[in-house]
Amino acid sequence: MKSYLLLIPVILLTLFSCNSNNNEKQGIESFYAEIDEEIKKVPEYDAEKEKRINNIKQRIEDTGSWSVKKELTDWLISEYEAYESDSALKYININLANPEVKADKLKEHALLIKEADLAAHAGLFGESETLLKNIDKTLLDSVLLESYYSAYCDLYQYQSEYAIDSEYARKHERLREIYIDSVRQYAPKNSINYLINYAAAQNRKGNFSEAETLLLKNIDKYSSGDRNYSILASILADIYKQKGENNNYIKYIGESVKSDLRGAIKENMAMRALATERYEAGDLERAERYLRQSFSDANFYSARMRNAQSSRMLPIIGEAYANKQKSHTHQLRLLIIFISILAFCFIIISVFALIQIRKVRSINKKTNQMLDEVSGLSKKLSQVNNELSETNIALQSSNAIKEQYALLFMDYCSMAISSLQKYQQSLKVSATQGSLSQLLKKIESGNVESKTLAEFYAKFDEAILNIYPNFVEKFNILLKPGEQISLKPNESLNTELRVFALIRLGVRDAERIAKFLRCSVTTVYTYRSKIKKRAIDPENFEKELEKI
Repeated sequence: MKSYLLLIPVILLTLFSCNSNNNEKQGIESFYAEIDEEIKKVPEYDAEKEKRINNIKQRIEDTGSWSVKKELTDWLISEYEAYESDSALKYININLANPEVKADKLKEHALLIKEADLAAHAGLFGESETLLKNIDKTLLDSVLLESYYSAYCDLYQYQSEYAIDSEYARKHERLREIYIDSVRQYAPKNSINYLINYAAAQNRKGNFSEAETLLLKNIDKYSSGDRNYSILASILADIYKQKGENNNYIKYIGESVKSDLRGAIKENMAMRALATERYEAGDLERAERYLRQSFSDANFYSARMRNAQSSRMLPIIGEAYANKQKSHTHQLRLLIIFISILAFCFIIISVFALIQIRKVRSINKKTNQMLDEVSGLSKKLSQVNNELSETNIALQSSNAIKEQYALLFMDYCSMAISSLQKYQQSLKVSATQGSLSQLLKKIESGNVESKTLAEFYAKFDEAILNIYPNFVEKFNILLKPGEQISLKPNESLNTELRVFALIRLGVRDAERIAKFLRCSVTTVYTYRSKIKKRAIDPENFEKELEKI
């Protein structure tokens, strides 16, 4: 009893674990379903972006003031900055030609720094570096120095990502670290530049908790759809990935993706990262969908580096997805062949059953004739009248059982044949109508087999309980107290009882029992072994079973 008590916590823990895993899977599926819905809304988000851009362009055309034109063009550049790099660079050059900008070196340098930063984002590394080198930083104030060093940080970051873990990548990363320190000197604390670069520095040093705390404290200052929110969520995701916290990694890389989609931010890397995560998890359909979205965004933005990164993954995921589709097609073909064979076997079994029914009827007729002869002889042989009377009673009882069993068997066979005929007719109708999808659906369905098998077991249970009305009660008497079998509501017999009912009928071969009950031979041996252990007298259990 103590051992059973010790099992209870283990069972409860297992059940709780299974339930938790199911809840977790449902939560993850719901999370990705939300991202899928956001992807469907991309045309809507892009349309809102284009509407804002067109409104600004119209206002630029309507004004004659160079000062107003400059401010509106700056606004237009900020709209294009993470949306379409070529247009952003075009309007930067338009502003550089503005007389008001030419007259103010600080405004001119601010635009040149932005142009260099955008060139780096677009993958034009040489042009970006040339622009930055031509800027005399002694002419810059503290605000522009922050932007200047930040542009260098971005340039070396993108060059490092493009080089992919090579000596060049490590060289660019070392240069970036130098400029990160310069940015921190000029960036106000809690500004987005300070947060990004400080968190990145702490992350590289392995101070994950400090970087995490800082980002979580400040991310809520921005809303989803804001580029700054996307960047902070992406850095948080990278921290959790390095810490090995996969659920938090998925959560924040997903938040970054949703923010990019809602804000029509085409210069992004979160979508590609999520595609990689789905590929590694075996969700090839989503991996391909997300990677194609990343590829589309990179092409729209003209981000040459992002385009190259996505291009490396696309053939890998595409090949894996194609292989999976081939595997599914092969499995479907095998399933159709198996169902066809199964249907053919069922027809043969039905024919064999009809033949057996006829044989049983013939045997019953001969048995009745023999009973009549025995009855006539009993009148002539008075000295054995009492013994013969008892024999007749036993024979009559046996005959009644056989008749009842035969009737039940015929009833089941009749139902099975009817079900098969209806199923065959429905297949003919579908085939005649040319509805291949409907035909395949009916063939793949297991309803006919399940229904026929359920009816077969119901008839078998009915026959056993008619032959041995108290089978369950007498069977439980042979088991130890507390080990008896309890049936569910509306359940006549279960698989364990059917095994021993067949043994009671004289079927002792495990292979025959397994075929009859549609289970493995190992399962039959397991049931027999377990029940014997629960018996009052395990050694003589099956002998006692024969007395039921």
